[in-house]
Amino acid sequence: MGRRSVIVSLGIAVTVVTWMFGDGFAQPKKESKFSAKEPAMVTSAGQSADTQMVKVLMDKNKIAYQFSPMGGSEDLQKVKSLIIVIGGSTKGMGAAGIDADKEASRIQKLLAKAKDLKIPVIGVHVGGKARRGDLSDRFINIVLPQASYLIVVKEGDSDEIFSKGASKQNIPIALVNRIADAQEPLKAMYGK
Repeated sequence: MGRRSVIVSLGIAVTVVTWMFGDGFAQPKKESKFSAKEPAMVTSAGQSADTQMVKVLMDKNKIAYQFSPMGGSEDLQKVKSLIIVIGGSTKGMGAAGIDADKEASRIQKLLAKAKDLKIPVIGVHVGGKARRGDLSDRFINIVLPQASYLIVVKEGDSDEIFSKGASKQNIPIALVNRIADAQEPLKAMYGK
């Protein structure tokens, strides 16, 4: 029997309850409320093309956002939430003219500024197994501890890096089956 997620909208707040029924994922068994305000800033941690997929979901669900794959801390002045799409791509970083160290530094500064401004951070991983490995894991380990909420395609959590990290850090997490399913927690979070 597979895992089921029930999402209930209570005003703007979202209640996410996740159960595990023997599918091999150690998922947090907790009830969590999380909501975010528009506009959001959508940025990358690793410069993968996964940001484009999240951009499509934001457009489809009419969530106000600014798209800044290389966004810096100064860009946070005009937003009320931060969505960081986690997935490392050497090709993407090469095209952006940066390396993994520069990207990690940018993300760390962005997270620090978000904390100062009390802007919630939503970590999103939609790349699945193909977007895992040492490079992506480096960015996961930077973003996950600072996240207010996580949305993860469960194929990318086969080693439970997200679910165990979320449980340890007491971070609400929505594990979804496919990229398209990520729109449900996004919509609920923004009251759409």
